[in-house]
Amino acid sequence: MLFSLATQDIGQQTLNRIAEFALASQLDESDDLSVDVKTDPSLLAQGKLASLTIDGKGLVMQKDLRMQKMVIRLENIAVSPIKALTGNIELTETSTGKADILLTDADLNRAFNSDTLRDQMQNLHTQIDNQPVTLDVLAVECHLLAEGTIAIEAKIKIQETGEIQHTYLTTTPQIREGGRGVSLDNVTYAEGKELSPQLTTALLEKARNILNLDNFEMEGISLEINQLSVREGELNLSAIAQITKFPKP
Repeated sequence: MLFSLATQDIGQQTLNRIAEFALASQLDESDDLSVDVKTDPSLLAQGKLASLTIDGKGLVMQKDLRMQKMVIRLENIAVSPIKALTGNIELTETSTGKADILLTDADLNRAFNSDTLRDQMQNLHTQIDNQPVTLDVLAVECHLLAEGTIAIEAKIKIQETGEIQHTYLTTTPQIREGGRGVSLDNVTYAEGKELSPQLTTALLEKARNILNLDNFEMEGISLEINQLSVREGELNLSAIAQITKFPKP
């Protein structure tokens, strides 16, 4: 009876607040973050949560990567009932569910033009017309297109001459083997906007890094993409979500 009363006192709202605080500690910032734990005293006494839903908007992860929206849903979660008495969600076995992630043009552009990536795209050594040159990428703009492709437009400065060039290419996103991120294939240039193979590789490598799932994961939460779709202004990723432990604040 004392155990039942104690679990009733903890309640869903208390668990929700503690879980929200723990997850928020993993983020640089967020517009909105909520955690919805469904349980009752009898389930919690058995070490069970009926479901757990993480719903976030405007989540900023490492490397200045922002997600417009991320929703993770899990059911039948095994937890330590004793730890739950203190409001501590400690998983006793891995829980599997699903995640949905939405990225927009603005999210990709924010990451591409962050200080971290901007610094990595300076002093790039390549060749133009068989002559060695050093390039600085001044700005990158991405557009998610209705045809299911990503357009990348870059403004590039040639250090030796001070000349500014613009390039425009489109590429098709595909799920990488193992679902660990997104690859960019089938590169097509606008006429007269071609780049050297080395610079193309550098640009696409930065884009792949942004879309690496390591950038979307929090402590104890892993994702594996199983579905991808692009429409105008939006990249939608669906993934299998696994939680081995709940993040601690």
